[in-house]
Amino acid sequence: MTKKNLMKISLGLTLFTMGYVIFITQEWSVEQLFRRKGWAKDTCGPNLSTDPFIPIQGSKTFLLNAFFEHRTHNMSLRLISIVWRPEKTIHHCLLCCQDRLFTSLAKRTIHNSHFWFPYGTGDFLCDIPEDCEPTHAGLVSEDFDPEHVSFVPILNRVPRESSFPANFTVCLSTMFGGYNNVLQFVQAMEMYRLLGAQRVVVYKTNCSCDMEEVLHYYEDEVGLVEVVPWPIDTHIKVSSSWLATKSPGDLHYYGQIPALNDCLYRNMYQTKYLLLHDPDEIILPVDNNTWGELLSTLEIKYGNKANFYFENNVFPIEETDESSRFNFSEWATIPGVNFLLHVLREPILKSHYTTGKLIINPRTVFEISVHGVKRQNSRTVEVSSHLGRLYHIRRRKNAKLKSRDLVRDEGLLRFAPQMIRKVANSLRKMNLPSQKQ
Repeated sequence: MTKKNLMKISLGLTLFTMGYVIFITQEWSVEQLFRRKGWAKDTCGPNLSTDPFIPIQGSKTFLLNAFFEHRTHNMSLRLISIVWRPEKTIHHCLLCCQDRLFTSLAKRTIHNSHFWFPYGTGDFLCDIPEDCEPTHAGLVSEDFDPEHVSFVPILNRVPRESSFPANFTVCLSTMFGGYNNVLQFVQAMEMYRLLGAQRVVVYKTNCSCDMEEVLHYYEDEVGLVEVVPWPIDTHIKVSSSWLATKSPGDLHYYGQIPALNDCLYRNMYQTKYLLLHDPDEIILPVDNNTWGELLSTLEIKYGNKANFYFENNVFPIEETDESSRFNFSEWATIPGVNFLLHVLREPILKSHYTTGKLIINPRTVFEISVHGVKRQNSRTVEVSSHLGRLYHIRRRKNAKLKSRDLVRDEGLLRFAPQMIRKVANSLRKMNLPSQKQ
């Protein structure tokens, strides 16, 4: 062996040893801090937090939830968080295991979909030590007070690949700005039920009094909706846009992306398929009557591990069919948009930014964004518009188009008779403050 090769080997061993020493130092620095703070490490009486956003002392990170990660080589935990991207702080997981406290170095991943805001979605992956069966977890930096560590229960303890509590769950994020689009939300809920949804998860920052009544009805009386409190604006200066140049802030669009990722992991083993979109959107089968029928068709062709993308079809709310037989006087006083009055859609250009939405198998996904899967152990298939479309009733997206340029599309109207009956029945059971005489 030449002298040059010996020097390379020697240098490599030295760098390896230095890296190992640094790793050990990082791993044990928390242990040393415990001793310095005088906190007994062999006991664990977790201080459980009820705050949806847990600030991490000595860091700008906010912890959302902790989940067992069954898809890694070693058993581990994944902590979904909101992280300050420029920060270089070392973090550790604290694990409560049979009333004993263990630590594990947290490996941070910053999700790519941050749209250049300083805050972004992140997750921390922590190996579970041997002889540890954790029930609760916390996240700490090296500069923390042991008496003020907050813990959360660890979710997704038991994985499953079949016999899910629900076949289809819809994640809606986020409800903000005193949201008051009552009629459209009720129509969306009834359409989702007709199509096969068994659960709808709403991340709520704030809404109107009427919407509070609507959410109460669907959560407490129907059992369809789960409301997740999302008071993010009390912790972080959020933007009302997807770009900071359009709306200054530290986090993209009311924390939409961390909410979606939290919803992904919360429902990973609770539903067979997960839909991620907004209440002004409906993924609609073209020939089938339900999502179940549509997914059965797609599974035959692509298998049951694929994720499915549906292109965005915009129906401008500025284009209203006032002469429509669906322009009901009894709905005129209900705040919000009537899906059924908007049947003209913008044509999809050949070259365009893809803003469609998804139906995913959550067990194949590690990281999600608004319009696509960012990390997965499967593949995403774009579904043909002959099989399914995303109907998006919103403000005009392409201001250059005139009414004559739009395409008439009445695909949603074939569900109108059933949807009208369901909406009318639900509205009668609600006690909307704005409708009181």
